[in-house]
Amino acid sequence: MISFDHRILSEYRIKIAKIETLAKSILTHREPKGKEAKEASEFLDVLINETDNFYQNNSTILSQNGKRPHARSRLPETKEWIDNVEKFYEKNPRRRPRK
Repeated sequence: MISFDHRILSEYRIKIAKIETLAKSILTHREPKGKEAKEASEFLDVLINETDNFYQNNSTILSQNGKRPHARSRLPETKEWIDNVEKFYEKNPRRRPRK
């Protein structure tokens, strides 16, 4: 049986992958100033807002499992999140992402 924590982590991973895929396609679009690219970047803003809300609602579970807000996120990092992430990496040094 899949735990609630695992479901949240998996959903967050999927949301981040969607953001990365869309951002990459916008950057490599043949007409970066065209209508398609502008509408795609508006949709990217919607995805980022949705991911930020998801992170805010499930911040304790995500930060306790070493997940920070995405790099494109508009959320300010709180001291609680940073402390939770650092505690996670102290317990699990091999899972620390490369810089």
